Amino acid sequence: MEERQDVIAVPFPFQGHLNPMLQFCSYLSARGLKVTLLLTHGVAKSMQFPLSHCRVEFISDGTDVGDPPRTFQEYQARLRAAVSDGVAAIIEKQKAKVLVHDAVMPWLLEVGRADGLGVATFFTQPASVCAVYYHMLHGHIQSHTHDSKLRLPSLPELEFPDLPSFSYFADIVEEVTEFNISQASNMPKADCFLINTFHSLEDQVVEWMADKWAVKCVGPLVPVFHKTLHDEKQDRINLFELDDESCIQWLDNREPKSVVYVSFGSIVVLTEEQMEHIAWALAQSNKYFIWIVRVPEQVKLPQNFKVKTSEMGIIMKWCPQIEILSHKAIACFVTHCGWNSILEALCLGVPMVGMPHVADQPTNAKLIEDVWKVGVRVKVDAEGISTRQEIEGCIKQVTGVRAEEFRRNVTKWKGLAKEATSEGGSSYENIKDFVAFAKSYSD
Repeated sequence: MEERQDVIAVPFPFQGHLNPMLQFCSYLSARGLKVTLLLTHGVAKSMQFPLSHCRVEFISDGTDVGDPPRTFQEYQARLRAAVSDGVAAIIEKQKAKVLVHDAVMPWLLEVGRADGLGVATFFTQPASVCAVYYHMLHGHIQSHTHDSKLRLPSLPELEFPDLPSFSYFADIVEEVTEFNISQASNMPKADCFLINTFHSLEDQVVEWMADKWAVKCVGPLVPVFHKTLHDEKQDRINLFELDDESCIQWLDNREPKSVVYVSFGSIVVLTEEQMEHIAWALAQSNKYFIWIVRVPEQVKLPQNFKVKTSEMGIIMKWCPQIEILSHKAIACFVTHCGWNSILEALCLGVPMVGMPHVADQPTNAKLIEDVWKVGVRVKVDAEGISTRQEIEGCIKQVTGVRAEEFRRNVTKWKGLAKEATSEGGSSYENIKDFVAFAKSYSD
């Protein structure tokens, strides 16, 4: 007989969704729950490191058999069928009592409920974005808001460029929009709706949600404040091969707050024109830089750029981001405004230059600049390009004329994040409550 598990956790099999769920599982395990993390066969093939802090099982996501999906609709149908079947089989095998599933797969709530499990939905973006998705899902936001200001309960005033955007996906924009906003659909249904944020960071919108539904903040799920949670090294899932850590040695030879770190995450694909503007903005900023450029994107770098800037900066294909952001030499983070990256920067006290592109990123950039005041947002021209002059100007603001202001603000949020995750803090207590909930189902 297999040992019975308390919790089955199912992340969406994309880089930005894996580690927050893994971190949450690690916390549950440290508090006495038996946890199984379900990963897909595709993730298994790409993972760079084995995991040590929770049990792992592998299931199909529907793309690992037969020909690749030809349309986004086919991908969704195969994902739903394969993951539903895989989760149901693991539930039967392990007799678990609680299912934690990524909000991107809301239909897993039905799978868990069909087997009598308690179900928690896990949202990997900020509470503010979840609220916007909820309003979009229920038709409260019309598409004709380009020239007007949008006022939604508990949220800052938003303009059209501040809303989540899926125009990046061109001819499948409607399907991708529906796919994403459906993440909010379980907020009124789940036994717990868990969000990777912390109360004081988004207090008004969190209180608006929690007054109506079983919403709990459990973040920031970043392995920064909990390095002693286990004796072993913190688990991380990397689907991209890391460059060697010579960048840390390079940083060790730089002055404090002298390096601009640039990374646009695992999904964003930039045009050659935009890459050129970024490249020469970095060259003209008179700052050292580390720029993460994934292997397929490196052909878009301007000719001879690496050679011309070899004394100023280094280009890497992927990196240990937390180690870089925590280094004293880092002055600011030029980011695509992915939520994991923002939380890491906040927790490590690094101001940001936001260059959002897709999904929640524009809303996140709005929060960075106007609500938390920890950085600036790069503007785009009529063609949707951020020019070298604009990027350079933003870098100079964050590292120069307004550096002290942004450092002071981000240090405040760093302290509040640590407070939330420390014993007695809001997220600490919410995780403790979830453990009690899971144990009550398991007894």
